Amino acid sequence: MYPNSQEQSQPLIVEEQEEEKPQETAYDSSEKIVVVGIDESTNWGTSVPPFSWKKLWLFTGPGFLMSIAFLDPGNLEGDLQAGAIAGYSLLWLLMWATAMGLLIQLLSARLGVATGKHLAELCREEYPRWARYVLWVMAEFALIGSDIQEVIGSAIAIRILSNGVIPLWAGVVITALDCFIFLFLENYGVRTLEAFFAVLIGVMALAFAWMFGEAKPS
Repeated sequence: MYPNSQEQSQPLIVEEQEEEKPQETAYDSSEKIVVVGIDESTNWGTSVPPFSWKKLWLFTGPGFLMSIAFLDPGNLEGDLQAGAIAGYSLLWLLMWATAMGLLIQLLSARLGVATGKHLAELCREEYPRWARYVLWVMAEFALIGSDIQEVIGSAIAIRILSNGVIPLWAGVVITALDCFIFLFLENYGVRTLEAFFAVLIGVMALAFAWMFGEAKPS
């Protein structure tokens, strides 16, 4: 009787279904991880790949950069001054500070490998605005407190090495200008910057070994 009634009512029955958006995951185990310096055509299977100094060197560069946080001249000078004044009474604080620093760096490294993002990016994406500002203020105070003793320690070292010819304020200026040298070296590649830090660490290690022998501690 109504031949077109079914066709006319059909659009009223059909409902538009929203497309389900895939959930975003921080890390997909099926994704391929590419390690620089390893030939993709080589099929290792289940066997352990042979040891190679060349491949090990590819992973030592970030280690040199992180070691500067503990081996910089200003930091060491501040440690020597604190040790000369407080003696062994602050060793417990040094132990806990070193342990917490290693733990935070280990967790940050694992988080970066799993997500492909650094800690600041993850804090920006995961925390609300007020928490991000609190973390930013805390980081700024920590950086200022660290830089003060590093800059002053380097200025004191420059004054001692120059036999008092270079005053403290000039040592502070020289130390501040060193930061721009590091930024300039970054234009030549990360490897160049890592090699420069490796040379500085070697020089500092030799200098402290020589000073240790000259001081002849009991």
